[in-house]
Amino acid sequence: MTATAGRDAGSAARHESDAVGPAPLAMVVGPTRLAPSVLRRLADQPPPITDRRFLAEFREALELLRPVLGTTAAETFLVPGSGTAGMESLAASLLDPARPVLVLSTGMWGERWHELCTGLGLPSRVLRAAPGHGLDLDEVAACLRDRPYQAVLLTHVDSSSGVRADVATVTALAHRHGALSLVDGIAAAGAEEVRQDDWDVDAYLTSPPKALSGPGGLFLVALRAAAVDVLTDRGWTPRGYSLDLGRWLPVTRTLAAGDFAYFQTPPGALVSALAESLRLIVAEGPERIRRHETLAVRLRTGLAAADLRLFTADAADRAHGVTVLRTPAGVDAARLVAAVERHGVVLQAGTYPTAARRTVRIGHLGNHTAADVDRTLAALTAALAETARAEA
Repeated sequence: MTATAGRDAGSAARHESDAVGPAPLAMVVGPTRLAPSVLRRLADQPPPITDRRFLAEFREALELLRPVLGTTAAETFLVPGSGTAGMESLAASLLDPARPVLVLSTGMWGERWHELCTGLGLPSRVLRAAPGHGLDLDEVAACLRDRPYQAVLLTHVDSSSGVRADVATVTALAHRHGALSLVDGIAAAGAEEVRQDDWDVDAYLTSPPKALSGPGGLFLVALRAAAVDVLTDRGWTPRGYSLDLGRWLPVTRTLAAGDFAYFQTPPGALVSALAESLRLIVAEGPERIRRHETLAVRLRTGLAAADLRLFTADAADRAHGVTVLRTPAGVDAARLVAAVERHGVVLQAGTYPTAARRTVRIGHLGNHTAADVDRTLAALTAALAETARAEA
């Protein structure tokens, strides 16, 4: 054997050893852990898109989304694409390029709403909450009184700040002033209470790989009557084609009836896996939200005991599935994340626009357990001790 061949063989052996070693625990905002039954569906051979069993499963996924989002009346859509593609789809499909919108930002994802609007040529005003704080609802009301807006764009849970918005109150304010309510619930649905009908939210968007514990590559939309009316009565041309929900509407209605219709090829294995993840959520029922609340309390109690402060200032604003903590003085977020991973747990550095290097995100969404939280706290404690020794 040559020296080169020996090095190659040794490298291959090391990679093989790495591959079979224990996987770290991923406590991230997404993608989250999939249930075994969901994984099995992903491994299935994708069916023909005209297959009757596949069409029945597509219809079931559209139906199961309604109780997850707290609606019986909304039209539901299942569309290929990322969560950001879903945000763009709502903006391009429902917003008149000639009329202004009000963007309410509690972090990175509110800023993403603004960037999308700018890219689509939509005039927009941004009202930003103070870092780590929820929206000032009096300021929201004042903005809506100040000038007419066609819509208010809101993030239910912003994973960069850990802030959960008061969707019900914001929607009521929007409607009082003749504006639609468009909500990004990508980091919320499945971990937070969502009551689209009771709150009268016009458009609610989510995506599977967060608290729904489903596969990435899809976005899910539920539109109530006022938003559907916009799709059918638009006097303007949407900027886009593949993401236009107006084009999807007749297709999704046919699919919701269990029959075949075509606009774009649906990703078969993803649809089947999504249907299974929604079945599990509906079967768990209200206990799912209580479980997320309990895990959040357990984690934050442990963080307080370790003298770690949260970025989200007020307890009433804190999400149930995402926790954003402040790093100790002098400790960079990337450095702390790397130290925690050496102890077997993967966290994510912050993404809040002005505090990314000083914050760390912990995702406890979907299928996580109390044992996962305890393991995370142990890894954080060990990493902090390691960091302190390095500085001594």
